[in-house]
Amino acid sequence: MMRSAAPDGTGTSAVDGWDELAAGRKAEAIAARIIEECVTFNLAAVSDDPLGTLVQSTEITVTIEDGLADTGCGGGGYYRPSPPTIHLHPATYRRDNFTLLHELGHHLQQWHDQWGFALIDMADRERREIEEKVCNHFAAQVLMPTSETDRHATSLHPADVMAGIFARSGASRSAALQRVRDMLPAGARWLLAVADLDGVVSTSATTYDDPQPPKGFPQEGFRRVAIEAMDSAVRREFHEGIEYKTGSVLDDMRVEAALDHEERYVFLALRPTTANGSGTWTHPSQECSNPACEKTFQAKRSVGRCESCQDFKCPHCNRCGCTVPPRATGCPSCFTEYSVAEMASGKHECW
Repeated sequence: MMRSAAPDGTGTSAVDGWDELAAGRKAEAIAARIIEECVTFNLAAVSDDPLGTLVQSTEITVTIEDGLADTGCGGGGYYRPSPPTIHLHPATYRRDNFTLLHELGHHLQQWHDQWGFALIDMADRERREIEEKVCNHFAAQVLMPTSETDRHATSLHPADVMAGIFARSGASRSAALQRVRDMLPAGARWLLAVADLDGVVSTSATTYDDPQPPKGFPQEGFRRVAIEAMDSAVRREFHEGIEYKTGSVLDDMRVEAALDHEERYVFLALRPTTANGSGTWTHPSQECSNPACEKTFQAKRSVGRCESCQDFKCPHCNRCGCTVPPRATGCPSCFTEYSVAEMASGKHECW
């Protein structure tokens, strides 16, 4: 497929270094080179207002659609090269920004006079994988430009940098987290998370062997940190530990946190304090929520967590927090409060 007249305007003279880039498959470097060579699109303007700038472009068409089917490209949109068109399924403003730039990345790659041919020569699976990675890096670099100062600060205080990127860009909190993760130096040992003010994790990532905090799961420790972050940035030992859905807790961590500028979510970064560079796992006992039972048990003996209250179901009475019957106040005949044994057996002298 001949693409010598590249409509993206990246030109045909940028041969130097492309063979090495193509062979190395370094997505971040390829994205940076495409940005450097792009002359048709004003990427500074695209960064400030992706939709407003692209809909006015004569090089590409943006079509806004509802009910867009999942095409394997994240569900927010897709790109078709003939004629060059981005099909956008609108979500939130910030997510749309990243989607538009991601799809623009497909356009610039496929019409590039050097990298475009390298993609054609790859097997389908390899091509799709590297093209998607380059698109993600392209969108991140354009939407969330960073400086050497940012990169230095990231290695020291990643939570502050996440909050800063979110405040000054049109990117989502999740995109800001991933941008910082990509900026961390090799060998850095951090757990990154975004949580609401109740401590429920919306997105997270890890840079080493300890697993990331589970998404959609409330962390009491994160809730406490969020309260502290309302006053100032947090930097302290994190003795509360990170709880996982298995009931295990990751301890011996240090946390730093910064509230987002909307004061709705908190950015968190945690690193281990142990000599071996990993957190310490503990397996605390669970206590049954049923006052008629109140036995303790190990989480591994439970059949699992309740989807509603997230409590482990007790292996003794098979109840969780939301299935516990309300505590009786007392007998309406003799006005004596029921004992725990009476509540468990269903027997009382007046019955």
